Amino acid sequence: MLNFRAFLSRKWKRILIFNVSRKSVAALEADFNFDAKKVRPRRNLEFLAPRGNDFNKENILGCLDKVLRSLSKSTSLVFLFEKPFLKSTLSAFSIVRTAPSELIDEDELENVILNLAWRLYDRERPIVGRALGISEFEIILTSSQIKDPKIDGRKILNPLGFAGRRLGFTFENTYSQRDFWGKLMKIIQPFKGDLNFLSENLLVFDKVFSLLGEKGILIDIGCEETKVGQLGDFLKNFQSFNWGEENLTRSIAKSLCISLGAAEVLKEKYKIGNLSSRGQRWLEKILVPELKLLAEGIGLAIKNFSLEDSDGANLYLNGALLDFPQLLEFFRNYSWPKAVFKRRPAIQPYQKERIFDKMDLKVEAANNIGGANSLVLAIATAALFMAEPAYHELNKILKRRIKWLK
Repeated sequence: MLNFRAFLSRKWKRILIFNVSRKSVAALEADFNFDAKKVRPRRNLEFLAPRGNDFNKENILGCLDKVLRSLSKSTSLVFLFEKPFLKSTLSAFSIVRTAPSELIDEDELENVILNLAWRLYDRERPIVGRALGISEFEIILTSSQIKDPKIDGRKILNPLGFAGRRLGFTFENTYSQRDFWGKLMKIIQPFKGDLNFLSENLLVFDKVFSLLGEKGILIDIGCEETKVGQLGDFLKNFQSFNWGEENLTRSIAKSLCISLGAAEVLKEKYKIGNLSSRGQRWLEKILVPELKLLAEGIGLAIKNFSLEDSDGANLYLNGALLDFPQLLEFFRNYSWPKAVFKRRPAIQPYQKERIFDKMDLKVEAANNIGGANSLVLAIATAALFMAEPAYHELNKILKRRIKWLK
């Protein structure tokens, strides 16, 4: 795993960031200067699953192997995954001390960490197995980090030398299927650069937005799926549903009795305004009902959220349809049910440059972070600058102990 102390101390460093999902394997190769907070994107790569299909684990490994074969073995590698390839958890766990008036020494601290790690592993393994669709006996704990130690509810940096009744920590665990993980490790074994797994991409997504202080709801419209997540204080609310840009293509094809390929061409002409005014209006009659389905799906997702301010919210749009004609106008004029918003929400696009600006991060030619995964790759880029070697001593103890869980 990556040693962030060494990682952050160098000048320019070549890094390849992978974002692995059911629909695509995307990669950004860039040079990073952590001292100057600068990034120079070099190239993007993207492998898309066939229309209507998902990548399986063998497909993913094949794509990764193909990319890695062309790289210098000194390149540093960073990975983000989504389910069902990795699953990350964030759990607060505590234990009641038998002698609360005594100061905590190193032996007790090690025993507490081991005890909590074992209990959490036993509790999470069947849950993660169901989430990944595999037997709990196929699960492997790929990484575990500890942070936010507390004594009787008070945050401290290190419990050593403190007294108290209840000692607790927050654990960030990442799990995968044992066979898949073993094959992945074999593929990346020849590389001598630093290696880091930022874990499941939803957790990284929310970590970054929480640290940036962003509030609101992010709506990421993909090719075949739309994801809706509530920003701020870690991702407690997230839902996805099967509606994407492909729905528009299929609607055009069905209405005109033409092939999907021909419908795609017609849709692109509409996007760039290369149709007559009559053709534009006629095509809008086909597309507007689909956009209403999208808005209804978003509304149902948000209705299940526990919004702090139910009177209104900021809705940020991102993804495949961000440049689609009248999309923002459609959402701004849409009549949201009162059960979702009592007052009309503010709606605006969310560009990846917003992240870089808030971090004062200089990204040369930010448009080179492109493709359908541009926001996720931008989030991964930002996450590398946010990494902190906090709670280093606690994690040294945890690292010694979790080898028994693997």
